[in-house]
Amino acid sequence: MITKLLLALQAAAVSTAAPYPSGNVLEAFDAACRNIASIEAVETDLAEQKWALEIPATDSPLDRLLAVGRAGAAKILDEPGDKMSDARVYTKTVSGERLDIIVSRVESNGTFVNGCRLYDVAETRSIDRAAAEQWIGREADKTIDREEISIANWTPGYADGHDSFEIFYVPEGSPLIKLTQFNGIALKADFVGQIKK
Repeated sequence: MITKLLLALQAAAVSTAAPYPSGNVLEAFDAACRNIASIEAVETDLAEQKWALEIPATDSPLDRLLAVGRAGAAKILDEPGDKMSDARVYTKTVSGERLDIIVSRVESNGTFVNGCRLYDVAETRSIDRAAAEQWIGREADKTIDREEISIANWTPGYADGHDSFEIFYVPEGSPLIKLTQFNGIALKADFVGQIKK
């Protein structure tokens, strides 16, 4: 009897879990990453918005993400002048969620790509896509909805000049964690431009 009662209480707790604060997280991402055409502007915005510069713990999900990014860049940036900036990581708590932002820049063949990525590592809820589409003002251009991952992509991105915006969610226990290095939520905005000589 007691066991059944405990199980019922646990089930009720799960079913009444608060929804993910999609709107507040999207607004925080917008404020942080809107000026991604300039890494310097984004880092100024992050400082003004009280995001704290951090050094991820060794072998943490963020540390592994950075390592995968560096390894991937090393394979493709093989021309003279090609380079990738040192990615910088910032953290802040928004609506009770510990969020991390990674800012990076890649240069190759006269083109640069600035990226601003937000992670909510180990989150077991996902961003509400309807809320995201309402926030952006249009439906996603491409979507993937599978048990192991869900992705929504908008091209162009959510702000003027942005190349793309993407939301993806990797659930706990997904076999894709071996590739993604984390489970939870990620948002990504990028800007593509020409390097001025």
